[in-house]
Amino acid sequence: MIHFLQGTVAEVGLDSLVINVQGIGYHAFCSTRTLSSARKDEHMHLATHLHVREQEMTLFGFATGAERTMFTTLTKVSGVGPKVGLAILSTLTSQEIAEAITLKNGKMIARANGVGPKLGERVVRELQGKLDGLALAGMSVDGATINDTETPSGSIAQDVLSALTNLGYKPEHAQKVLSETAQALPDASFDILLKNTLKSL
Repeated sequence: MIHFLQGTVAEVGLDSLVINVQGIGYHAFCSTRTLSSARKDEHMHLATHLHVREQEMTLFGFATGAERTMFTTLTKVSGVGPKVGLAILSTLTSQEIAEAITLKNGKMIARANGVGPKLGERVVRELQGKLDGLALAGMSVDGATINDTETPSGSIAQDVLSALTNLGYKPEHAQKVLSETAQALPDASFDILLKNTLKSL
């Protein structure tokens, strides 16, 4: 699985971009929010999700780990595919989506292209009480800590946290140790931050 890409933006299209990672161009579909933060020929850290269906593999990219977490959460709802998930994230921030779900406001979700009132209500209904885990990725149900505009270092920290939880570490403990390590190494890359956090766990 491709967890993130770090390289130079080679192309920016209407619904996707190409990022050059050591001479290899990766094409990723993105929300308009992520595309607005991409600048051609500039360095970018892109959190990614690889969608596999039958013999087709499609890469989706996100400016932040928080946006990716919301994307994967949305696409668990029946009727919400990757393209619809991106449409919702292009219309609403992660904070607004979380607030809509908490307040049971399906009309807010329905503002996105391709999402009618019925699907908006379904998203709200199926995700009720299921957003608590988003706090582990720097998000919260009340929207207080949701951040779609964090610095690249913050995005890297979220990727490290996701890797640690996938390795079996308890999220609360991993988050605490990771925060301490990130403060000591504010400019660390993903590999260095992960390695040093593992040393302290």
